[in-house]
Amino acid sequence: RQFYKLPIKMYIAIAIIILGILYYYFVVVKHGDVAFWKKVSKNPEFFYEQLKKDEAWVIDDGSINIDKNKYTGPFMLHVPSLGKVIRFYGKIGEYEDSQKRIKEEKIR
Repeated sequence: RQFYKLPIKMYIAIAIIILGILYYYFVVVKHGDVAFWKKVSKNPEFFYEQLKKDEAWVIDDGSINIDKNKYTGPFMLHVPSLGKVIRFYGKIGEYEDSQKRIKEEKIR
C-alpha cells in the first residue's frame, strides 16, 4: 500500500528513467553507429552523394512502397543543396557495411 503513496518527484524520476531507456533503444540501438550519424550530420552533402550511389540505401521520394521487412528506417537528413529534409531507408544486412565504408572515406 505504501507504493501508491510515493512522492510525485519519485514518479517523475521513474518516468525520466523509462524515457531515457526508450530513447537509448530507439535512437542509439535501433539506428546503429552514433559516430557515423555524427559524421553524416556534419557532412550531409557528402553523405547524400554516397547515398545515391549505394544500393544499400533507398531514398523515399514518395513514389515507391518501402518493404519494411527488407529495409529499416526511415532515417532523415537535411540536405542544404536540396533545401529540404530527405527520408531514406537502409537495406537490412547491407546498410551496416555501407556505414562502415562511408565512415572510413575521407570527408572533405
